[in-house]
Amino acid sequence: MHLQVERVYTLKPQMNELAQRLKKTVDIDKLLCDRIDEGETATNAGLAVSPTMAIMCADDYVRTVQFIRALHSAILDVNQLKPETPAQVLYAGTGPLAILAIPLMFILTEHQAKFTLLDLHQVSIDSVEQIVNALKLNKSINTIEKIDAFNYQVDNNNPPDIIILEIMQACLAKEPQVAVSHRLIKQAPKAILIPQEIKIELIMVDSNNEFEFNGEDKSKMRVRLGSALTINKEQLLAQVNKEKLVLPAIAIQIPKTIPQYLDAKLFTTIKTYKHHVLKEYDSGLTYPRAISCDRDFSLGETLEFNYQVTDQPRLKAHVIN
Repeated sequence: MHLQVERVYTLKPQMNELAQRLKKTVDIDKLLCDRIDEGETATNAGLAVSPTMAIMCADDYVRTVQFIRALHSAILDVNQLKPETPAQVLYAGTGPLAILAIPLMFILTEHQAKFTLLDLHQVSIDSVEQIVNALKLNKSINTIEKIDAFNYQVDNNNPPDIIILEIMQACLAKEPQVAVSHRLIKQAPKAILIPQEIKIELIMVDSNNEFEFNGEDKSKMRVRLGSALTINKEQLLAQVNKEKLVLPAIAIQIPKTIPQYLDAKLFTTIKTYKHHVLKEYDSGLTYPRAISCDRDFSLGETLEFNYQVTDQPRLKAHVIN
């Protein structure tokens, strides 16, 4: 069965309705707090956002659409390769709504996909269990487990075919997307990883027209300088024998010949799976961000980018000449 392909920006009403229906299935008032940081948890791999913040992420509907489409496509691909058994899906960081998986449980049978759902917060786990029970989706579930996904141990007798997680912020800051992806994929190296690739590029822009959104199709002045960070399955598996993930530094020189009025920004592109992509401005995850650098830099200097895999992950730059 194939999802009808619609232009993603036309789907806002449907995605809003989906989120509202899931919220009505649970007592949403018990989940929401006045402060979005209330209930968040600091882990050794990064910040696990609060259940309130996780619910608010459903408002970023383009992100949700592209992740759901990616997971649907990946499941169908696994079904083609292994038609005799359901695709095993490991979904880490479900939040209270498990919004990337619940819709697919309606259109795919338990013979096509079985889901293992993980979240760190008991409030979220209780909510997901309530949704699954209320909507009678239990046949699609392996387990729903309260656990820090970084510490999850894959069942070697029933490894996941697909690992999906969306526990990130713009430029992969603060949240543990990279560390958890590495931890899980090295336990199940044959699995499809969603998102398939996250790329952060250094681009010089003219801020006077880059951020104008007035309905006009204006060309933007940009100079692409290169990739500051790329995260994908292949790169993570290259680090598989390391207990602690250390990604290689990347050096990019700022040309002397470009206009001085251009500003350096980091642009993120997320390939959720195959042709399903979140491009610049599609999502809060892909809005341009300023560079975190140890000092101001000038044309002709070289920046070295290092992604710090710590309890406060971030992409940091420093001038090396």
